[in-house]
Amino acid sequence: MAAKSPAERWTVASLLLAIAAAVLWAALWVPLARDTAALKLARTANAAALAEARDRAREASELTRTPARAPTLDPRAELDRTLSQQGVRPAVTSLDWRDGRAQLVFAAISYDRLINLLDALHRDAKLRAVEATITARVEPGIVRAEITLAR
Repeated sequence: MAAKSPAERWTVASLLLAIAAAVLWAALWVPLARDTAALKLARTANAAALAEARDRAREASELTRTPARAPTLDPRAELDRTLSQQGVRPAVTSLDWRDGRAQLVFAAISYDRLINLLDALHRDAKLRAVEATITARVEPGIVRAEITLAR
């Protein structure tokens, strides 16, 4: 290198400095920038998960503070109350009690309302569908339902 002129030495040194800068940039800066972006995304996802966990914990603590409703001994009253609360009492075509089981018939009811009703009956009145015949009607989303409920 001593045989080179100062201009050549300066050019070689500049070239080596540029190569060293490119290697440092590729080896350090690019992975750091990529990892920083990934950590920002993970932080956002973790914050959302933490918020959801806090909401669920709050709901759980509220549920433990809410006193459980004493089950009514009369399933007929619970059935009538739930039918009225769900707003489907007028849609009941037939309601008959036999051997401790309720037999409900809906000539026409929305499938979504029927599912919501069955969920409410299970949750609130402790009545479960033990037999059901559901037939589609011509109107979209409307069914005929014959349901037997029992505790």
